[in-house]
Amino acid sequence: MSDVLTFVSGHKSPDTDSICSAIAYANLLTQMGTPATPVCAGPANKETTYVLNHFGFAHPQIVTNWEEFAPNGGDLYLTDHNESKQIIDGYKSMNIRGVIDHHRIGDFETDGPVFIRMEPVGCTNTILTKLYIENNQDIPKHIAGVMLSAIISDTVLFRSPTCTETDKEMAHKLAAIAGVDIESYGLDMLKAGADISDLSNDDIVRTDMKEFSEGGQTISIGQISVMDTTDILAKQGELVDALESLRSANNYSASYIMITNILDESTTLLYSGDVDAVVTKAFGKEIKDNSVFLPNTMSRKKQIVPPILGAMK
Repeated sequence: MSDVLTFVSGHKSPDTDSICSAIAYANLLTQMGTPATPVCAGPANKETTYVLNHFGFAHPQIVTNWEEFAPNGGDLYLTDHNESKQIIDGYKSMNIRGVIDHHRIGDFETDGPVFIRMEPVGCTNTILTKLYIENNQDIPKHIAGVMLSAIISDTVLFRSPTCTETDKEMAHKLAAIAGVDIESYGLDMLKAGADISDLSNDDIVRTDMKEFSEGGQTISIGQISVMDTTDILAKQGELVDALESLRSANNYSASYIMITNILDESTTLLYSGDVDAVVTKAFGKEIKDNSVFLPNTMSRKKQIVPPILGAMK
């Protein structure tokens, strides 16, 4: 057996799919003869913490720089991301062996050939469920639970436009293994994640934040999902100020936060930066106080990132 250590990691500012896909893929690799350890780029959010506690998982070890964490290197698999700005710092010291993802292909490159599985589905764990099945591997009950949770999270309990019939099919297979009622468990899980009572304005604008680049410019887009937007939008001005602090501190051309209402399936997009023209071009909506209301909008990947990056070109 090789002495090389193998790790699986999701993206920076980890969400439920990021952490749970690392857990699920590390388990699959281990079952197939390559012992692997899941890690994550930061602390789990409330939703993910609820999931880990519900299914009896310890929080994966946090890694912020690979050169410091694994000075002797090792093998690394990426889940739920592929863009360089979303990978844990120092990753070039690692031997990247594979990518499992459901996002756009960014600027990612490797020194040699790697295993890549990317599909246009709503969740990375949907792809991983298929990999378990294709490789004739049983899915342990607690692993099925976290995989199901990720699908519920990424598809917002099948409400997101990114949700496909494949996501639903795999979710029901996982629910049967985990012994979970999808609707009741899913609502409890989403409610746990929607509790923002103890979050600062800075915490809110950094929630599930990802960086994107286009035309030499880098932007950040975060997303926070709530059951009721009344309280959070009451401090819209303060949130825009927090976005500006985030933007200027990181030299972003713009910073955005999606405030998504789970129940009415809409998003209020707040932003900082001189990008009124970009937002207008991207969405064709009236701008008011650095915000735009977007009905029938829940997906950053499908409904926010493409029009913004397209308007930046």
